[in-house]
Amino acid sequence: MNLKLKFLLPNVKAAHEAGDAMLLARIEDKNVCFLAKPGVDLGKLHHASIIEATNAVHEGFRGILMGAGIGLLGGLYVLYFPLWVTESPAWFTNASPLTILISTSLMGAAAAAFGAALLGVNLFNTDLNQFKKRIDEGAVLMIVSVPLNRANEIRQIVKKLHLKY
Repeated sequence: MNLKLKFLLPNVKAAHEAGDAMLLARIEDKNVCFLAKPGVDLGKLHHASIIEATNAVHEGFRGILMGAGIGLLGGLYVLYFPLWVTESPAWFTNASPLTILISTSLMGAAAAAFGAALLGVNLFNTDLNQFKKRIDEGAVLMIVSVPLNRANEIRQIVKKLHLKY
């Protein structure tokens, strides 16, 4: 299991030093990413992906739950209101009630997850909100994904860099 360690670095120069230290510690480049305010040139450093920098995953999971609930309510509506009361489609007449509830829940979950994930791309990652103010001031956030048994070693390496914010 990998642990994501987050280190706030004062500037791009310090980020390059920390990136080089991670490479010397034999941390693969794909496991180290950097997040800075828009417009900052990080050079050769690996930029944080949209998944790491935004709330797409979190909002997608929230959309799954909400969409499944709305789909379940839609399925109950289709099942328990007769055709003469509503304009419900008649596609369900030969299906079992469980099939109807499962299918409407899955359709609702899929649609809402997709929509919520698209909206989440525009939101800053809530796990990183504590760093947002300093990132906007010019700091760079380094996110390192390492095995649990190497976490203390990586913390000590960054501590030895004596980076002052």
